[in-house]
Amino acid sequence: MPFEQEMQEEIRKYTYSHLPNESWYETNFYPFIEDIEMRERLKTEFINARVIYKIFEGLQAKDELLLAQIKTQVIMYVSIQEAVINYVLFELNSSSDEVRKLLCYEKLIPIDIPKYKKEQLEKILVHAEKEILTYYKDIKHLDKTKIRYEHKVNACFNLGLITEKLKDELIQLYEYRNTVHLEAELRKKFTYDLNMGELAYRRVEGLSKVLSEKIQTGEIK
Repeated sequence: MPFEQEMQEEIRKYTYSHLPNESWYETNFYPFIEDIEMRERLKTEFINARVIYKIFEGLQAKDELLLAQIKTQVIMYVSIQEAVINYVLFELNSSSDEVRKLLCYEKLIPIDIPKYKKEQLEKILVHAEKEILTYYKDIKHLDKTKIRYEHKVNACFNLGLITEKLKDELIQLYEYRNTVHLEAELRKKFTYDLNMGELAYRRVEGLSKVLSEKIQTGEIK
């Protein structure tokens, strides 16, 4: 059953009145992202996260509701951070050695050789009485969706795009996000607190500021 119309209007007034104006987004919210659809989606996610937070704040959330507030904030803000990291690496720095290293890896491929040749090798090559196996190295390509997030964040750091402190915080926030799975949360004996949601929110703005400065100085083309 919906709230009375008057109450709905009061809630909307309270939650939306704290949002930045449109000009703030143009200058402060990842202005370097040229993919308009993506940037609008990130903006929507940010607005939704702020509105949901204000609803919880208005309720003076505590106990189980406070847990829901913090987890929602972490999930939504980290999803923005992850999308931006992907954009910066694979759209703006796709030709860099760091990104190439992310997308490629060495794999040992077994070589089938005749039995008599293998026996010859075994007579020549002896290593602690271990079986001698024959392989060659090949370069395999990895789908970018399968690259671990911390590896992508480390690549941004190695490219000089983010500070070590920001790198560590982004990785930490992603670990928080992964504990939304109840089994992981219980296994790690994880306890949520308000600082997590606050950090997730602040690092959305912080990441935008740092990367925008890199664009302006020409460190990101």
